[in-house]
Amino acid sequence: MLNSLHISAEDRKESAAIERRRRYEESRKQRIFNARRRVIGIDTTVLEQQIQERHQLNEQEREQQRKFEEEQRRQTQLLYMKNQEQQRLRSQIQDEINQFRKLNQRPEQSRDFDLFDPNGLKKSLPARVGDHDPRLTISGAQKFEGEDLTGGQRKRMQIQQQKSWLEQQIREKRREELDRVAASKFLQEALEARERKALKLAAEEREARCKIQESINQFNKSLVQQQNYQREQQKREEEQDNMAEIYNHLTSDIMTENPDVAKSALGPNRVIAYRYKGMNPEQLQEFRNGQQQQRETLKQRQSEDQMRKETWDKLANDFDRMAVQNERHVNHLRRQIMSATASENQNLSDEQQRKLDFMNRVVYQNVPTIEYFEQFNTTTR
Repeated sequence: MLNSLHISAEDRKESAAIERRRRYEESRKQRIFNARRRVIGIDTTVLEQQIQERHQLNEQEREQQRKFEEEQRRQTQLLYMKNQEQQRLRSQIQDEINQFRKLNQRPEQSRDFDLFDPNGLKKSLPARVGDHDPRLTISGAQKFEGEDLTGGQRKRMQIQQQKSWLEQQIREKRREELDRVAASKFLQEALEARERKALKLAAEEREARCKIQESINQFNKSLVQQQNYQREQQKREEEQDNMAEIYNHLTSDIMTENPDVAKSALGPNRVIAYRYKGMNPEQLQEFRNGQQQQRETLKQRQSEDQMRKETWDKLANDFDRMAVQNERHVNHLRRQIMSATASENQNLSDEQQRKLDFMNRVVYQNVPTIEYFEQFNTTTR
């Protein structure tokens, strides 16, 4: 119930922006899907009226936004005050609990305080004061069974002490139960008061929302009436435009088949395709004469191409014959050059062989022996 009060300003702005875009998209669809308005144009008077209505809607939205923000601030302040009061109550209860512990639950009031008393050694007596010291134990081997003269008195004192401890525990439990009941009752009253305030705030919120919704419904009702009137007005205007368009089509050059409407402004021999109604007999005869002239021109061009092709074939055959003769002459010259080159190489080979034989027989007569090679590297120099 309280979560609805925590709607942030960003969420409301985002919701308003989404709604504004949705309305804009619906109006845009109406403009785009209306063929007459898209082709002919729009009504400036209606646009000005729509702009004025848009300004009024924006003013109403800003006023509604301001009311929402004021309500949010008021709800936030109430919640803050309620939280402060609840924290104060909790702090007060905690202070009372601490005060109770400080007064009635001190360490020295516990039953086993003597076990962890920091001054226990200072308060304790020596190990043995006398023969009738009640602190003597069995492990001390100082007093045995039957030698204790104050056993009955000690037992009575122990029973009395246990009884007093039980009574004290019962009183403490009763006092704790009363404190718990009182604290629970106080907390329950605080919760009921907070719930009553929350219910009151919720009722005020519902009343404010109902008023806002009533104003919105009234505005939507007036807007629907205005839109119905505009649709009726548009319907009447569209019917009038349709009748005028039908009359214009019936009396247009297309329906009366006027041949002059097919003439194009781009040239005397050009026509408009979607208005063209066909050629007259003079144009048909002129078209056939043109076709006959084109056939004769094509036949003459084909004859010229055939003669040109035969001339090129003859010239190509002459070129091939000359190329074969030139190739044969080149091959003959190549064979002569190769023969001369082979004869020259043979002569050079014979000359080189004669020089080699002369060097081996005359020049290279002194062959080195082992003694010649052993004379090297015999000293350190």
